[in-house]
Amino acid sequence: MKSAYNYQWVYNLAVVKETKRWAKHNYITDEQFVKINEGYKVPFYHPNLIIRILLFVATLLALSGVTGLFFLFVADAGSVGISTMCIGYGIGSFIILEKIFIGKNHYKSGVTEAILYHACGFTIGGIAGLSDFDNTQLLLIACLVVFSFSAIRYLDLITSLAAIASFAALLFYNCFEAGGVFKQIIPFVFMLSFSATYFITKKLQRKDDLNVWSNNLLLVEAISLVLIYVSGNYLVVRELSVNLMDLELIEGADIPFAFLFYFLTVFIPLLFLYVGIKNKDMVLLRVSLLVVALSVFTFKYYFIPGNTELIMIAAGAILIGIAIALMHYLKSIRNGFTRENLLSEKWQNLNAEAFIISQTMGGNQSVNQSGGEIGGGGDSGGGGASTRF
Repeated sequence: MKSAYNYQWVYNLAVVKETKRWAKHNYITDEQFVKINEGYKVPFYHPNLIIRILLFVATLLALSGVTGLFFLFVADAGSVGISTMCIGYGIGSFIILEKIFIGKNHYKSGVTEAILYHACGFTIGGIAGLSDFDNTQLLLIACLVVFSFSAIRYLDLITSLAAIASFAALLFYNCFEAGGVFKQIIPFVFMLSFSATYFITKKLQRKDDLNVWSNNLLLVEAISLVLIYVSGNYLVVRELSVNLMDLELIEGADIPFAFLFYFLTVFIPLLFLYVGIKNKDMVLLRVSLLVVALSVFTFKYYFIPGNTELIMIAAGAILIGIAIALMHYLKSIRNGFTRENLLSEKWQNLNAEAFIISQTMGGNQSVNQSGGEIGGGGDSGGGGASTRF
């Protein structure tokens, strides 16, 4: 499926944003910054965050009025008629979003997000209404399909997150409804499913033609890691077993495979941390810090009752000590790590940096929208790293 947005313009916008970060840290000159902006034209209407929030709220208010009129006209159509018209209204909203707003070069302007979520809500609500909101599996499938379509077509992160949540809920629901041994292996099904999702996502991230979805894939990667850990976390498994599976634990008893979940609660964060450090993977590193904290909380909750304040003070003091030691140790670059904030980086930089380098250090030949050369800063194919570098 293709994105509704012009791929080249999305890429140009990523380059311009990356260039601003480089210029902010004085890695490129003002002249180079101006030349890159001239070469990578972005016709999109993409205002700053505050304006986008205001446009989002204003659009929702306007849509609420349209929704009121819609229900006024269809109030007597019966449940099936109303549900069918809601689906039609949702699909119509998708069409309006593309033909009128994206067609007029709106790119995540606040207006586009409001119409997108409005369209998703009516489409999913209409599908659920056809079964009188009584078919959970149909609802989850509708959510997965609609949210996945929206995430891929419109590069939206909120619907990407909703699609992952829908997939996880559908997986859990089917295993739970199957009963028997399937209920017992839900944690392992989740770990296997989201491990596969993680590795597939990493493979997709290496494909240049999918760069337009880089942020969506980054989100899927991070959430998959969190879900892998949560699936093996002792606290989560125990509480879900007691509250959802009617598992009765007498005093001194424990859940099945308890020692395995003790092990996973400790092992998975350490594995994430080790692989993150070894591969210099910032997503793994940051997720590992989060899940380490969750592991500490898990063991505190079950095995260290009372004295919560003293434990928090001691843990905080230890973490501060470790942070100070690391800051001192990383004063100089060691194995690719440093304490210095070389760039106010995101979770993971885009490939746009390579093009910025080629443009700023290799002659400043920019992308030609009519199909001219990209780069061209040196004799070795435009990378700038030739004898003329």
